Amino acid sequence: MENFQKLEINPENSFDKYKTLKEKELLGQLTQEEFEKLLDFDFEEKLQNNTPINGIFSSEEELQKIKSLPKEQKREALAIFKENLARQREALATLRVFIERNIEFNHDVSKEKLLALTEKFSAKYGFTSKQKQVIEKLINKYFENHQKVLEIRQQFPDNYELISELTGVKIDEEEKIDILVGPMTIDIYTEGFNAGRLYERADKPVIFKYAGFASQSVIKNDIYYTVINTDKKLRKNSDDPTGEITKKHEHEHQKNRLFGEVFGYIKSPIELKGYIAEKDIEIKTTILENFFIENRIVALERVRDEIIAYTKTRDLSIFNENNLENLFFSKKGPYDYLGPIRKLKKFENDPLYQKTAQKVLVSEYEIIIEDAFDSYVKLVTVGKYSTQEAIALLTDKTLFEWPKTVKRLLEQRNK
Repeated sequence: MENFQKLEINPENSFDKYKTLKEKELLGQLTQEEFEKLLDFDFEEKLQNNTPINGIFSSEEELQKIKSLPKEQKREALAIFKENLARQREALATLRVFIERNIEFNHDVSKEKLLALTEKFSAKYGFTSKQKQVIEKLINKYFENHQKVLEIRQQFPDNYELISELTGVKIDEEEKIDILVGPMTIDIYTEGFNAGRLYERADKPVIFKYAGFASQSVIKNDIYYTVINTDKKLRKNSDDPTGEITKKHEHEHQKNRLFGEVFGYIKSPIELKGYIAEKDIEIKTTILENFFIENRIVALERVRDEIIAYTKTRDLSIFNENNLENLFFSKKGPYDYLGPIRKLKKFENDPLYQKTAQKVLVSEYEIIIEDAFDSYVKLVTVGKYSTQEAIALLTDKTLFEWPKTVKRLLEQRNK
């Protein structure tokens, strides 16, 4: 494995080459060898930026130990606890991204390889057995869904029969239909009229602004599919003339559904039982902050995906602070992901809950997004990277990491 410093010094592994590999990854042009080299680089970079943890770290067990400490020792112990928890959270988020990248690169990646990747991260960041079981469940869910789409495609090689089986809609064979098999979806390309017919019969469709939607089959085994409207006039006047952004965005929705099944995008309020019962105010606050931050992490992942999708084909100067406010911060905005947590009726008259929610889910949340977006703009305007180059370099980083990543990239460019 090569670390960042080695790549800077060795001409054969220069930073420019790394940047090129990132761009090739975004465009789907990497060889297997290049992909493995890129993952090794990124893993070493993570180790440098996120200090490993010695031994297994169980937040539940550690918090129980802290409760029994004398008051004068408790504050310092809580500070160490929060630091280790933040490191482990970041490692878990990074592992999920690495798993996604492996799946995107090779839809037929082996389960053993993904489990080995989990162990690689666990050895450095002390995952508990329960955490590893959750990751394994995620991996199993992916393979379950991937196998379903492969099997139904094999069972119905005829496009029209496959659509009928998935959606219950019979389309005339004179109509033009194209079908691709994605990582976890059947992707259907059709013109406006038939896209409308499929939408009318869809089960809880998730709509995308570029004329597409995601849904699941009418048959019992819940196969995910996406529909991309290929109407030429619509495409010509949109920011997504080929439909590729639509497809990618709908795949994100399906990924979100999968992660929702495994992790729960909005953590259950049942987890706040400990908060309700706890008398120690510092422990009580820590439990609440932990609950909020877990939800914030997932919300920020979705914000990142939306920012990248929105700016991919637009001039960054058009997307400004007002867009951030209208999209992500407004309580009436389309992407107020944390609203359900802030507005839990059970805690509407709880001063500590409301104060902590304002701090973690509003103030800090907005600062993270604003700082991330500002750094993205800086990478393009000051660093003179193209939007596509910037996306390639930032897309697998959390929003929290964007400012630090951009700072490093600009320093490297100025050498």
